[in-house]
Amino acid sequence: MNKDELKWMLSELNEKNTVIRGYAQLALECDHPKWARKYISSIIQHIDRITAVTSVIADLYLRGEDDDCDSDSVSGPAVLAKIAARAESIKLH
Repeated sequence: MNKDELKWMLSELNEKNTVIRGYAQLALECDHPKWARKYISSIIQHIDRITAVTSVIADLYLRGEDDDCDSDSVSGPAVLAKIAARAESIKLH
């Protein structure tokens, strides 16, 4: 898979996440019973997790436009530390 294909897939995921999140936020503005608010809030949390994961993928594989995915740059350890810190905050369960 090349970078252009990966960029396209991440862009599609992010676009869909944005639409779903927007609709969920609009639904929260309406007068819903308590149980509905719980599920809509859950949808938003899951969308936020998906967005965080796509961001980590983009950082790992698309961190530099001219970089080869397998190359080690001087800033490599710093970039990996930043990605690791962000990935630790993602709860996938």
